[in-house]
Amino acid sequence: MKDLFGYARVIAIGDIHGMYEKLTALMEKISFDPEEDLLVFLGDYIDRGPDSVSCLQYVYDLQHRNPDSVICLLGNHEVMLSSYLIEKRGIYNTLIGDYSESWLENGGFQTLQQLKETDAKKREELLAWVTDLPVKYQYQEFFFCHAGVDPDVPLSVQNEYDMLWRRRKWWEQYKGAETIVTGHTPIQKIKKGTRSVKPLFLSNRVIMCDTGAYMAGGKLSGVDVLSRKVWQT
Repeated sequence: MKDLFGYARVIAIGDIHGMYEKLTALMEKISFDPEEDLLVFLGDYIDRGPDSVSCLQYVYDLQHRNPDSVICLLGNHEVMLSSYLIEKRGIYNTLIGDYSESWLENGGFQTLQQLKETDAKKREELLAWVTDLPVKYQYQEFFFCHAGVDPDVPLSVQNEYDMLWRRRKWWEQYKGAETIVTGHTPIQKIKKGTRSVKPLFLSNRVIMCDTGAYMAGGKLSGVDVLSRKVWQT
């Protein structure tokens, strides 16, 4: 059944991190219908896993085929990629900051090699797209961003750094009326020692969707934030 705004499902997908086979398997399970559903990718499409460029291409193509029903957000790994490209081109951007060395140390080296092997025109299309993605998206009472929020600041004036990088247990401190939907921090790092690898639905209106797709025993997860149904691979 569709909600008041016309969507049957509003599906958030956690950090993909180059896990192309898990991505395609998850999308098959979800059976995304662009006429009925809204799909929100929470960022970090690249690095750590083996197929970063394939993941970028898949998400890029999906959004370009369905621009009204697929939202792609910026993750901190895409910020590190942007910083690397800017540094190599001799430009400094104070908004992005300098994370170029951090990127290579956090999975970027393999991604860079894959990009070098990609057709030049396609590579430029992907890079122009992925480095210009939005940081946040709001739908009804649901606020989507990659990492988290400052619990002491209204959502309308959140800092981009917090939405892209924040950890610091903000999810324990949040008391707002909207539901925050994020990735970034794998639930394995929140509930250490747990055998359950499922998205977290916290009682203070926080949904955490990163289930460590690239980690040993980790999964890639999709969550319908309306019904709280979960799909995993």
